[in-house]
Amino acid sequence: PDTIHLTVAVTQGTRSDGTKFKGVCSSHLAGLVPGKDKVRVFNRPSTFRLPKDTTRPILMVGPGTGVAPMRGLLQERHHLKSKGKSVGENVLYFGCKKSTEDFIYKDEMEAFEKDGILTKLYLAFSREQREKVYVQHLLSKNAAETWKLVNEEKGSIYVCGGVRMGHDVTEALKEIVGNEGQMSADKAKDYVAKMAMEGRFVQELWA
Repeated sequence: PDTIHLTVAVTQGTRSDGTKFKGVCSSHLAGLVPGKDKVRVFNRPSTFRLPKDTTRPILMVGPGTGVAPMRGLLQERHHLKSKGKSVGENVLYFGCKKSTEDFIYKDEMEAFEKDGILTKLYLAFSREQREKVYVQHLLSKNAAETWKLVNEEKGSIYVCGGVRMGHDVTEALKEIVGNEGQMSADKAKDYVAKMAMEGRFVQELWA
C-alpha cells in the first residue's frame, strides 16, 4: 500500500449560550485542498495485531469512526485469503445514529459480506427506534455466539471508539463470560483480563 486513509468525524455544534463551535483539527483537515495542501503526520503503530494463526476468528467492535482500524483488519484478511490462506470468521459490530446519515464505509462492508470476508455484520442504529440501541446491547444479545468465539475457538476481540463505549463493551463481555461460562463475577473479570494479557482483547479508545 502506498496511500494513507484517514477516517475523521468533523466536529461542530452549538454551545449552551447559542454560539457555534468547530473542532480545530477535524475542521482543518476537512478544509484542505486535495493535491495542493500538505500536512505533517506522524505514524504511530497500531496495537491491533491479527492472530498469527489466520484460521482463528476475530470479533470487531467499531462504532462511528472506530470502524477505521476494523476496515484495515478486514482488508488484511481479504489479502491473506487472496493469497490462498485459510481465514477464520470475521464478525463486526458497527453502530451510528442513523443508517441514512452516518453509516460510513457502508458499500465496502456490504462488499466484504458479499465476498465472504465479513462473516457477520451486526448494526446498531441508535436513533432509528424509540429505545436507543448500541453495539454493547447487540453483543449481549449474541452472548452464546460470543462465548463460543472467545472460549472454544480462541478468537480475538478488537474494540475502537470512545472510552465510555469501551467500558460498556468490557462490562458486557464480563457478563457474557460469567453467564455463559458459569463463573463468578471475579472469575469472569480475571478471564477477560487474561484475554487482554494474551493480546486477545485489545482496545484503542479516546475521550
